[in-house]
Order: sequence, then structure tokens, then C-alpha cells
Amino acid sequence: MSPAARGACTVVAALLATLALYVGCALLLGAIPRNTDFVESENGIPVYVRTNGVHADLVVPTRYGAVDWSLDFPAAHMRALPATTDWIAFGWGDRGFMIETPTWSDLRPGTAIIALSGAGSGAMHVEYIETPSAYRVRRVRLSQSEYETLVSFVRGSFARDAAGGVRRIDAAGYGGSDAFYEAIPRYTFWHTCNEWTRRALAAAGVRTPVWAPFDTAIMLHLPPGERESVSPRRGPAR
Repeated sequence: MSPAARGACTVVAALLATLALYVGCALLLGAIPRNTDFVESENGIPVYVRTNGVHADLVVPTRYGAVDWSLDFPAAHMRALPATTDWIAFGWGDRGFMIETPTWSDLRPGTAIIALSGAGSGAMHVEYIETPSAYRVRRVRLSQSEYETLVSFVRGSFARDAAGGVRRIDAAGYGGSDAFYEAIPRYTFWHTCNEWTRRALAAAGVRTPVWAPFDTAIMLHLPPGERESVSPRRGPAR
């Protein structure tokens, strides 16, 4: 075998070993729970986690108590939304990946490399929906204080202008009821889109895995009361 061939084999072996280690850590840490003493608040505020099979979003009431998400995200921000709906979904990820990859067929190696390297910027996908039950979801009910913590986490993930307002990205959404916004931090192989969702839930005290680069681990630890139902695909893994 030539030196070049041996070098190529070494690189491939290293990549496979790294991938195996990554998946192994995801399986191990995804099985270990945190916030094990979490108990749903009876008649509490319903919060949903929806997934398209790869990427998990948070879905919350558009208006509940003093929280009114439509003030930051008016219907006019969306391409074709006459009025805001009762529910709003938040999904964080890499800006380039989210905007340039509306479907898996649009994925380019360079886009994925930039996202995993942390060289790109963060972005938030915000979408108004009619009802969470039309998607593959799990529901959890939070107390007022837990919900306020979740809201604070989500709000803190947006990059803001000098006046404190969110910064909408001039890019078409996946449909008529969604839009993209500048967000923080940067996407990395450790802090993925699903890990953002896990951290939001964990901050509110919800039972989650220790680490969740994939959506499966998040869904595994949530209460099973609200089971999954089939939904149309909306966007890529992000």
C-alpha cells in the first residue's frame, strides 16, 4: 500500500472512530436523566415538544398571562399570515443550515461543515400553528414559575438590536406562517438544535437527558401522556 493510501485509510479510520465515539456518548448521556424529581403541575401551562423525526421544537401558547409572543413576532413578520394563531413554535439552529436547506436534497457538504465547526451564526425558526396535536408531540404541564423560566431561556436565545428588539432575517420561511430571526449562540457538534431544546426544558426543571444531540433522547424522558401523531414534514433537521 502506498503512503498516500495508508494516509487516506488513517483519516477514514479516525473519522469513523470519532463518529462512533460521538454516537456512543449520545446514547449513554441520552439515557441518563436529570431533574428526576420533576412532577407535572396539575392544570398547569401546557408546553409541547414536537419533532419531525430529526429536529425537536418547543411549542407554547402564543398568549398566556403576561406573556404575549405576538408582540415580538407579529403576523406581519410572516409571509402570509392574516393573524397570529393560538400556538407558536420555536426551533433553534445554525443559520446557514436552516435557511439554505429547506429540504434534505438541498443539503451541501460545505453547509454541514460550517455548522458543525461553529463558524456559522445561530438562527431561530419561529412558526405560528393552529394546534400542536397535528404534529408528533409530547406534552408537559409547567407551573407558573417553571414557565417563566422557560420563557426567559427562549427570549435569551435571540440576538437583539440596540433597542432590545428581535432581529428578523430577510429570508423566506418554509411556509406562510413562519420566519427566521438572528439567534445565539453558535451551532456546534456539542450544542445542536436538539440540545438547545433540551437545555430550555432542563432550565425549567423538566426531566431531560444529560445531553441530547438527537431528538429521540428528549422524547424518551418526557411524560408519555401526550403520544405522537403523524404530521407533515416542515423543514430540515436544523
